[in-house]
Amino acid sequence: MRLSRRELLLGASALGLGCGETPAPKGPIPVAETLPGLAASAHRLRNGKPQTRVSGVERVDLLIVGAGAAGVSAAWRVARAGFRGSVSWFELGDRPGGTAAMGSGPSGEFPLGAHYITLPSPEATHVRTMLQDVGIIQGFDAEGRPRYRETDLCFDPEERLFYGGRWEPGLWPEAALSGEDRAQKAHFDALTQRLTQARGADDRPAFSIPIARSSQDPALRALAEQTFASFLDAEGLHSPALRAYLRYAARDDFGAELEQISAWAGLHYHCARRPDPATPLGTTVLTWPGGNGALIGALLKRTPYTPRLGVLVLSCEPEAEGWRLAALDGDALIEIQAKAVIMALPVFVVNRVVKRPAPLRAESAPWRVVNLHVDRLPAQEGVKAAWDSVIWGAKGLGYVINTHQTGAFGRGPATLTCYEPLSTGSPDTSRAILLQERPQDAVNHVLDDLSAAMPGLRDRVVGAEVCPWGHGTAIPAVGLHRVGALEDAARALPGLSFASADLSGMSLFEEASFHGCRAAEEVLMGLGALTDPRLAGPA
Repeated sequence: MRLSRRELLLGASALGLGCGETPAPKGPIPVAETLPGLAASAHRLRNGKPQTRVSGVERVDLLIVGAGAAGVSAAWRVARAGFRGSVSWFELGDRPGGTAAMGSGPSGEFPLGAHYITLPSPEATHVRTMLQDVGIIQGFDAEGRPRYRETDLCFDPEERLFYGGRWEPGLWPEAALSGEDRAQKAHFDALTQRLTQARGADDRPAFSIPIARSSQDPALRALAEQTFASFLDAEGLHSPALRAYLRYAARDDFGAELEQISAWAGLHYHCARRPDPATPLGTTVLTWPGGNGALIGALLKRTPYTPRLGVLVLSCEPEAEGWRLAALDGDALIEIQAKAVIMALPVFVVNRVVKRPAPLRAESAPWRVVNLHVDRLPAQEGVKAAWDSVIWGAKGLGYVINTHQTGAFGRGPATLTCYEPLSTGSPDTSRAILLQERPQDAVNHVLDDLSAAMPGLRDRVVGAEVCPWGHGTAIPAVGLHRVGALEDAARALPGLSFASADLSGMSLFEEASFHGCRAAEEVLMGLGALTDPRLAGPA
């Protein structure tokens, strides 16, 4: 018998874990809501500074506001530079990570949002440096191509699709579709292969991650002036199957429809990733049971700083020698005087905290994320298990399973993290619906959506956690990626730099970490404390 890479790494005996079955409890499913007070706390910003006496004044050399992927990356970069000054760090939530946070349940860690990154391309120097620092990249060959730790690479099978009553490998049901569907998919694949290798007049890649390394050639950026749907129309790509496949991709990365995103953004999803590992790997994905929360945790271990949780920053104003901030630490109003500040918050929040002309920013998509804790998976037809399971035609995007990287291979207890962007209405309307939804209703909605592919799943669920992300991902709308459109939002003020993924108009770890590193380098230069080469400087 030929053993797979997964079996060799974990030991074939691991594949037999969880063979004993414990009946799921009868009665209502216990449901919890993760981060239940986060939205309510954030909305306190709308009321401005409370009429409360300041309980204390803190003075610090550097303050980092926000401990999502951008804030954690900024802290990592400050630590890597060997900064000797005093550092404080605030985070509103009850844990670091933001949309990359993770939870813990009966089967171990599971993601609350972002759950993977792709192998970084050569342009993503900052990501490669991070991954090497935490041990995921274990060196480079003579050509500079990275070698990855095997256990961080997504094991086979990576993806499966429920189509025609059974689970099939991959996400495109090739054999079941018409000749015209297959021809149009081949046309699209050839188009994206050309654009993946294309370079602009400035000799930069047409599409890159981070976006800051993409070509600024106006001929390419003209794609930002039309919707992806209209681009596909012009290419004659009308196949319903192809449109469904591309719609899935748009909703997966952006939480939006083909008619809501620009052609530049839609093509970026398919053309910006050029990994060059030292040896063929069979996957382009890095993932962990806790999703990107595991990467956040690894980066936190490389910093001497700990974010102070539950702190809401209300204002940030300039003064003679830096910045003065007001914040609520619980019910206490505190004042912070900082020589420099990294504001690692979404642009729409920054606009409420910092007085500046409101820059162009991306609208954000609301997401329903539900974690289903199961005692085991029900019987299924076709491919038995995969890391990512997608149902053709469903409302949601399917689910990832947290035990895939442990060797359980779909056997025994697991947590299914189910994702659904509310993309069919306006973001504001959908956000209001999401945040008013009862947790039990969210669980029932997801179970109904999965029922055709997984009959009997409801009987296997022993508990659930609901995480409604009102502002889950940036929507890269028409015009957002025209040349220079996002520069104002990212432009630093003296001693104050900004960092968040939406400064790139796309909610990717690689973008958040780029801006975190860039902002850290900007403030360190201002403090005269940057002594090592830049990882996220100008191209």
